[in-house]
Amino acid sequence: MRVNRTLQHPMVAAMYLVMLLLMAKLLFPLGEQIGMVMFFAMLIPFFFFLLRWPDTPGALYVGICVMLAGKLVYAVTTNPVTGPDEIHYFEQVSTFQKLSDFMPYALDHIVTQWANISAYPMFGMLYMPLFKWLELENPLAIIMLNSLLLILVVNQTYRLNAAKFDYALPDVQEERSSRFHAIVIFGLLVSPSFMLLSSVFAKDVACALLGLFGAGLLIRRKYVLFLLVLAYSTGLRDYSIVYTFGIYFLYAQKMRTSLVVMIAAMGVLVLQIGPLGLMNASLLTVFLFISPNPSNLSNWNSEIAMRTLEALWMSFILVASVLNYLRFKATRRFYLLALIVLFSYACTLVLVGYVTVTGREMEYGLGTVGDNMVRKKLPVLPILYVISAYTLVWGRKWFQKGGTINEGT
Repeated sequence: MRVNRTLQHPMVAAMYLVMLLLMAKLLFPLGEQIGMVMFFAMLIPFFFFLLRWPDTPGALYVGICVMLAGKLVYAVTTNPVTGPDEIHYFEQVSTFQKLSDFMPYALDHIVTQWANISAYPMFGMLYMPLFKWLELENPLAIIMLNSLLLILVVNQTYRLNAAKFDYALPDVQEERSSRFHAIVIFGLLVSPSFMLLSSVFAKDVACALLGLFGAGLLIRRKYVLFLLVLAYSTGLRDYSIVYTFGIYFLYAQKMRTSLVVMIAAMGVLVLQIGPLGLMNASLLTVFLFISPNPSNLSNWNSEIAMRTLEALWMSFILVASVLNYLRFKATRRFYLLALIVLFSYACTLVLVGYVTVTGREMEYGLGTVGDNMVRKKLPVLPILYVISAYTLVWGRKWFQKGGTINEGT
């Protein structure tokens, strides 16, 4: 497979990002709207030339155009600080006048509250340098940071696939491999869930990136860096270890280890909640694909219609995956491991939801989620799009003559 290797050295990319910030420093005094437009314009060279991509220009070009168009729509139509978390994150921008005021506070919080770290100062360590360096007061500026993180999410997913996706494909030819990468890249770039949550003052895209990056470090046996990344990601989301190791298990093909983890997670649910917990985990595993629920007509209103359309697409992928599993033996290892990883993550979300619901003295029953699962599923959304690409590549075999049951072994 041919790979775009132009200027992909990390040092060159780092130098370009520094130049990008310096240019933004000069442009933003002329107007924040002008500064943001120019920032996105200067992101395009970073996207195409400074990161490693497969030779799939159509998916890259159309995907980045759709993403940038979506950013414009959300910038005009979406308030980035509607939720309580978003409000608290943005409050830090006005509370601390200088970065030199914020950083001692954040470091002191880590030292004194290490057993109960808040995500507010932890996420602040990521976005406060940008806001204070550029002297920004508009919360829309978070779109710049989150969009950059989204590009890195897409790139890190591709790099994991290129380096460690060793599951059987229906053909080993370069063309089929490129098609698989193109589908993953395009899907993540145009994902309505990623597009929305990278347009609000939230940590979710950063959590997704850290999970992918941590898994990549673990695969490459960069244990010290992995522990540092895991420590920071745990500060953002205390169960980040679950989806980080889940991604690692999937790409390292750790079937036995993932089974042990799943059984342990099931045991914890039974002890804490009972059989109802396992039933909700099973429902939530499916809900990771089909949230927001397309069968609920209220989910087709203008605000969430695109995310509902994404869920409808994932519903199709879920059905097609089952059919592929039944027909093609070569796909079964991947689908089974992906299911184990997603179910283990669902067990974690069920336990988090149970603690939230009971903590608020609400009734807990069948189908109770207890939190915003559209947001909570974001760290495993790259896995869902990898499943989507794998399913579509294998799905082409259904339309080829001479296909037989259980072929591809």
